[in-house]
Amino acid sequence: QRILAIKPSLTGAPDKLSWLSTDTGEYSTKTGYAAKTLPPTGVSIGALAPWIVWQLWLARNKLVFEDKIITIEEVVSKAVASAREWITSQDQLTQPTRLIAPPTMLQADYVLLRTDAAWNESLQLAGLGWTTKRQGRDSSFSSIAHHVATPLAAEGLALREALLKCRDMGLSKIRCESDSAILIKAINANSPLVGLYGILADINSIASSFESISFNWISRERNGKADGLAKNVLSSELAIMAAPNSV
Repeated sequence: QRILAIKPSLTGAPDKLSWLSTDTGEYSTKTGYAAKTLPPTGVSIGALAPWIVWQLWLARNKLVFEDKIITIEEVVSKAVASAREWITSQDQLTQPTRLIAPPTMLQADYVLLRTDAAWNESLQLAGLGWTTKRQGRDSSFSSIAHHVATPLAAEGLALREALLKCRDMGLSKIRCESDSAILIKAINANSPLVGLYGILADINSIASSFESISFNWISRERNGKADGLAKNVLSSELAIMAAPNSV
């Protein structure tokens, strides 16, 4: 299940930060949990402890209510991912001025692209939604992604799919907007994130095919349409999966 959740790069970038085990991303029985030591994570043991407890509780619930066994390796990996995501989000909160986006001033020949995602944790399922606005013409798009490990990965997939669509449509100047501060900061700083390395590499590669492009944070309130598209397509997919098979 964990391997399925790794989203490989569409452009051939190595998935060096997908395994959460070492700074290089190389994984083996020597670098993994079998070595009986926590791998280098960039997270202190004190900061990691509550997330391990939380993942143990979730694993217990999976066993009791779904008869599903979560391995120790999975518990540790999910705890590390959660701790890193939390620390990164706190870094964003300590610098609120970076999150204040001015009203969108769109030039006549630019396309405004807004993306969002909705995520179902138990099924590792994500709804991806995005909108484009150009010269008074609004378009809406949505799709489903399976085996998505985190909500941040879902946000990245939504942006990647939207950029691919814009490229296919022959658009050349794009202003991208998302309410995921962590994702936008990682793209603008060219900073890789564990579990998103391939997705971010694709976004950077696809971005190079446009004449002009920028990535900007907006508030959740301003991203309501893309959010609604993502939630609607996810709800529809869940309804289809829950429906009994017809004979």
